[in-house]
Amino acid sequence: MACGEDKEIIEVFRNVFRRVISSCLGGSVVEAVLFLLRERLRRDPFEVLWDDPKAFYSEMFRVFGDGAKVLVSVLVVGINNKYGLREDPSRLLEVMRSGQGSPDYVRSFMRRVAEVAGGE
Repeated sequence: MACGEDKEIIEVFRNVFRRVISSCLGGSVVEAVLFLLRERLRRDPFEVLWDDPKAFYSEMFRVFGDGAKVLVSVLVVGINNKYGLREDPSRLLEVMRSGQGSPDYVRSFMRRVAEVAGGE
């Protein structure tokens, strides 16, 4: 479970997620995605992403099927464009799907996003 600084990172990432997905797919889509994930995971989806990226992705896949890949790709490309990062969407997807290198790889990504977006 996240605490202290980790919670701040998660909160910044949550806000970035909302902004990026809203700008591409609309605010109602973001809220629907988050509602479904929160209901299915029975806790904050961003804390699950922090603690267990594979469980987060597995639930996204159960809900959205191959749309989960699209959603993660849209998120990463949007973050790259908005904040000048160079994250490879396929690498993040592979880590989330396989659990290899997870959660450290995903946490590192979330930290980088929080660093560049934290002042917004």
